[in-house]
Amino acid sequence: MAKKHYGWELGKELPKLGAHSLAKHQVFEKYTERYIEILSPTPAKTELNLSIVDGFCGGGAYDLNGETVPGSPMLLLGAVQRAEARLAAVRKNGFDVRADYFFIDRKKPHIDFLQDCILQSEHAPELGRSIHLCNDRFENQALPIINAIKAKGSSHRSLFFLDQYGWSDVTFATVRNIFQQLKNPEVIITFSVDSLIDYLTDQTAMMRSGQAIELDPSLGEALAAMKTEDGQRSVIQGFLYRHILNNTGARFYTPFFIRSPDSHRSYWLLHLSQHARARDAMAQLHWELQNTFVHPGKAGFNALGFDPSIDMNQPRLEFDFGSNARQDSLNTAIEQLPGLFYDDAVRLGEPVTIAKLFAARCNETPLTLDLVAEAVRRLRDDHMELDVFTKDGTPRLRAMKLSPKDIVRVPMQKSFLHAAATTRRQT
Repeated sequence: MAKKHYGWELGKELPKLGAHSLAKHQVFEKYTERYIEILSPTPAKTELNLSIVDGFCGGGAYDLNGETVPGSPMLLLGAVQRAEARLAAVRKNGFDVRADYFFIDRKKPHIDFLQDCILQSEHAPELGRSIHLCNDRFENQALPIINAIKAKGSSHRSLFFLDQYGWSDVTFATVRNIFQQLKNPEVIITFSVDSLIDYLTDQTAMMRSGQAIELDPSLGEALAAMKTEDGQRSVIQGFLYRHILNNTGARFYTPFFIRSPDSHRSYWLLHLSQHARARDAMAQLHWELQNTFVHPGKAGFNALGFDPSIDMNQPRLEFDFGSNARQDSLNTAIEQLPGLFYDDAVRLGEPVTIAKLFAARCNETPLTLDLVAEAVRRLRDDHMELDVFTKDGTPRLRAMKLSPKDIVRVPMQKSFLHAAATTRRQT
């Protein structure tokens, strides 16, 4: 997707694709395929209405080590086509993704280049039909696109890929409007946090860029003052991260860092949605790809590595989905889950399901729902610290796979021990 240092012009050399952008495009492509498959689980389903928005689309092709490779628009078109073909092949009545694509870029040479790419591809017949190209800023086109999605049907299934160059090309007001106006949108947005920190002054909040992200003058001044102190960058990131999440209107989010080895700059890839299932699907993808992304935290729950409420001098923690990450995650979850299930049951006054505990805590952990279920199984079978029941209250047999709807209880003796431990910690 488009960057200031990426430029397309017919007849000119292709921009070179960096390794960090390659990893990012891989996430966009694979998540789109998975999204379609998750929303079409049963053979009886024969179609899916979907809108895909690439708000900073670029020209559609790059140079990677001397080879021409597709850019995000072409990758998204291909991802939908492959998912559709896989589902159609195994369904008696076939399968059809009724997708509309909105590719926007503010530079006309980029749109001209992308148009040429599409015309030379198998997607050419859809240009001007399901494929819509627009030479404009995404901010100007957001509302018309939202209205087009609403006019298409009642489900509003939509993916917004907003790979902005910096941190203020997409306003928080626009992101909130997407979530307020549409029933089922997901937004994947990049945010160049290091660039913002470098740019911060006591006047940033008063500038148009600061207003785009609704930076409060007092917060802006406080963060700018921190820049003069050693070791404060991760703390500033923590404040900015909380600010973003509080102002985008999404219930669920998945934060990941990605670093460019060329510029040595860090930025966030944020996946925003209204459903815990969507958040879980994105986390699963990062576990599978194990690319250059890292989660800004530790292995277990409450794992966000830059929490400004804890320790102003805390080191930056990063979780890289590497070879030992799965076992580390299971071990940490096994330690934490009995206390969490007990606390939630006391707080809610009722037994808690695996899904309910996960949804309440999934935003700031690299854990997936499957990993939590596996930890619960081990706590029941190996440690005998949890009891598991089906939703109708029947004990879940050991040979059976756990369901997210299963109810988890801490045995009475364990509850007493946990309460005593909690009391000791508080005294």
